[in-house]
Amino acid sequence: MNRRDAIKLSAIAALGAATVATAACPSQNSCSTQSDNANKNRTIMTPKDEKNLTKAEQKHTPLITIGKKDAAGYTNVEITVGQAGVIHPSTAAHWIDFIKLHADDKFVGISALEAEISRGSASFSVKLDNVKNLTATAGCNLHGVWSSSLKV
Repeated sequence: MNRRDAIKLSAIAALGAATVATAACPSQNSCSTQSDNANKNRTIMTPKDEKNLTKAEQKHTPLITIGKKDAAGYTNVEITVGQAGVIHPSTAAHWIDFIKLHADDKFVGISALEAEISRGSASFSVKLDNVKNLTATAGCNLHGVWSSSLKV
């Protein structure tokens, strides 16, 4: 990733974190007390070297996988938090509490997750016509907000 793309990604992640800091859930009625941001780290995190991630960075960086387009023109986009076989845990003390997706500058959706009962994974059906870039953002309650992008 070149410097310009890294700066863009940082700006997108900062915007995402600001949105999440005010509302990690799609609506107040759909989240339990565990989704309260008061006890969560909302620091924007970036890998030191995106081409050579540490195990901790692999564990927190979202992996974006694009499936096949269906007859209606929607493509399944799956986000899993963890890369290279290093999967993020989901315990009462350490979990992924949200995953959100942007297609270029358009907000696609957010998935609010609960400790222990859900793991850091979400999927969205998206119309990718004319979309150039997907950005996934995930929040770890302990280790901050992590993002990754994928050119479509």
